[in-house]
Order: sequence, then C-alpha cells, then structure tokens
Amino acid sequence: MLNRLKKLVVPLGIVTAAIALAVVMVNSREQLQPGAAAQALPHVQAVEVTLADVPISVVAHGNVTSRYELELASEVTGRIVWVAPDFQPGEIVAAGSVLLRVDPVNYQLALAQAKAALATANMALADATALKRKAAIGEAELNIEAAHQNVIKAEQDLAYTEIKAPFNAVIDRQLVEFGQFISMGQPVARLLSSDTAEVTLPVTSAEAGFLESSLGTPVVLSARIGEREQRWQATLSRIEARVDQASRVIPVIAEVASPYDTTVHEHRLPLGLFVTATLPGRPVSSAVRLPDSVVHGGDSVFVVTGDSLHRKRVNVIHREDGSVVINDGLETGDRVVSTRLDMMFEGMKVELSDG
Repeated sequence: MLNRLKKLVVPLGIVTAAIALAVVMVNSREQLQPGAAAQALPHVQAVEVTLADVPISVVAHGNVTSRYELELASEVTGRIVWVAPDFQPGEIVAAGSVLLRVDPVNYQLALAQAKAALATANMALADATALKRKAAIGEAELNIEAAHQNVIKAEQDLAYTEIKAPFNAVIDRQLVEFGQFISMGQPVARLLSSDTAEVTLPVTSAEAGFLESSLGTPVVLSARIGEREQRWQATLSRIEARVDQASRVIPVIAEVASPYDTTVHEHRLPLGLFVTATLPGRPVSSAVRLPDSVVHGGDSVFVVTGDSLHRKRVNVIHREDGSVVINDGLETGDRVVSTRLDMMFEGMKVELSDG
C-alpha cells in the first residue's frame, strides 16, 4: 500500500514543481514596453511641372507614290521592230527617250504619197495661173492646202512610230514585247513620274489642326531598309479638304523632289516604299510634356502635396511617342507622380524619392 502511494506522489510532485518553476520564470521576465511600430511608406518618383510652349510633332505612315501616273498607248498600228534595252519594269527612263519602234515602212510610203500629191497640186495651180482660169486657181489652192495637211499628218504618223517617254519616269509595267503587232490606242506601258514623289499620310482631325500653319515646312521621312534606318527630306504640300469616309481620317500630302537623285538625297527613295513621316506642328502654349505613364483613366494624374497623393483632372491635348502634352489642370511647381503603384488613391501617404 505504501509503495503504491509512493508511485503516485512522486510523479505528482515532479509535475507540481515544474509548474511552479514555469510560473516563477514567467513572472521574472522583463516586461516589454509598448511602442508604435513604424509603418513603411511606398516610395514614388515625381516630375516637377514647368508650363511653357511645347512643340508638337505628328507621326504618320504612308506609301510613296508618284505624282503622275500614265498608261502610255500607241498612236499608230504596226509591228514592233525594236525595243529599248531599258524597257523593263523598274527601270528609270529619261523624258524623250525612245522605248519602242513600230515598223515605219507604211508610214514612210504614206509620207511620200502625201508629198507627191502636194507637188501635183502645186503644178495644177501653176497651170491654172498661166491660163488665168479663176475657178481652176481656187480649186488648186484648196487642193494644195489639203495636200499640205496630209503631209503634216503623214510626218506626224511617221514620228509616232517611235514611242517615247513623255517625262522622266520609272517603268511600272511592260505591256508589249518585241515582234508584237499593236493597234492604235493599245497600251504599251505604265509609267510613274520620277521627278516628284508624294506620300499620303492619314491623320486625325485633331492632329490636322496642329498642321494648318505648317504648309511648306520640312518633313522627315524614314524607313528601315536592311539594318539601317534611312531618311529623306520632304515638304508638307497640302491638307486635303475632305475626310475619308471609310477610315474617318484626313489625308495630308508630303512631297519629295527628285526622289531618285542621289545628289539631293543620300539614298534613292523607291516608289511604293512604306515610310514613317514626322510632321512639325504648331506649339501648344502654357503646356507641359510628360511620360504617358503619369495619366490614370485617360484624364487625371496624381500629384504629391506634402506626403500625400492628390488626384487632378487634366486635359491631354496630344499624344506622341510615349509622351503626352497636357495644357490644362496643372500649374508650374506641381509634382506629378511618374511611379505606377498597384493601388493609388486620394490622400494616400507616400514618400518622395530623390530619383
């Protein structure tokens, strides 16, 4: 009985002693002084606003085309007996150069017959004059005039057997071949003028408003060809007085003089090339250019006042190349937040970074 009691008391004593020791350790622990935990504020960067005149550029894209395009047709009938070596698509030809020759034999014969008829008419007039026959003289004079006109026509037809380029051009399409029989009025080639090129640039009505005072100003065209970006100088020629019904844009025309002349341009500007145009526009007064990342919801920005964010509504008058031009809603000295946080709201506490 005594042994059984011992077995119960000893473990109970050990547990009691452990509890007592734990209580003493807890009570002897140094009390922690309550303190305010420092809350880390989000860091933001800001751009300080300085209102001034901000220059505007409008960027647009378009294809290079020739100012004049012509479907060249034959004015005589016959077989092609000669073709110029450069009468091929893509070749540049000078104004007045012969592209094709039609067999001239029939036209040489017609010219000889017209000259013979003119000589006969002159003889008839001489005979009538010698005989003093007034009626015959009048008829002979009319015959001479008709024969003279026939000679002019025969000479013209003979000249038309040489089909020439009417202006400096690029051959866009070759429509006939050597030995082919062609008829009067049949197209033989499609020509593109190489003296002046044009680029039609679609811009919105808002963008066109910045260009109204820029007619005649230089325009920079650019395109990447291979590994290099090439540039050409153009001129803002005109703004068309219409809106495209399909795209709702206004066509603006830039003009390039001598696009193939390497004494004018560093590189040739081939027709049909897709280019980017930078068009200078009138400046916006009392405005500021900022990164487009500062705009929230399309019409507002956050500014830092003290250590808090405040939302301001602004007017974005123009967007270009990753930036926006704002002309209303900000004042000089405002610090516009350029950092994008996951959450931003009115009155939010922030810390302004030096960067």
